[in-house]
Amino acid sequence: MPKIIFYKTAPLEVEKTLFSLIDKTLKKNLNSILIFEDIKKLNLINDFLWVHKQDSFLPHLKNDDEVSTEIDIPIYLTTKEENPYDAKILFSIDGYIPKKIDNFERLVFIIDANDNILTEKYKKYYLEIKSDFKDIVFYKRNENGGWEENNFMR
Repeated sequence: MPKIIFYKTAPLEVEKTLFSLIDKTLKKNLNSILIFEDIKKLNLINDFLWVHKQDSFLPHLKNDDEVSTEIDIPIYLTTKEENPYDAKILFSIDGYIPKKIDNFERLVFIIDANDNILTEKYKKYYLEIKSDFKDIVFYKRNENGGWEENNFMR
């Protein structure tokens, strides 16, 4: 069973948090998949990953890019329930709830602290799954900008 992690970020920090977490995943040689409900959000993050840091590139493709599945792609963006590059980490930032989770080591949900609708959606998901999963962790930004464990879903 995968580990499930919820991050609650400071307002307007979702993209930066996502970039940082994907970068750490990449350094551990683990493939990631970002699955979105909204194609506009997927395109926004695709652009963000290209330009966020000039000295750091996160190699990625989105589902409509034409590349053979014989090439290993460490970061894949899609709006479909698919996993062509055998990603071990699934990221969701816009409300996407996966149906199939058995092939993942981690599910990571990132929420803007001001987004009450998304918080409620993920909270409902958490309440549905909490009895089936023992390894659910919650992180919230502290005053110093670091992460601390804090179950903000209660």
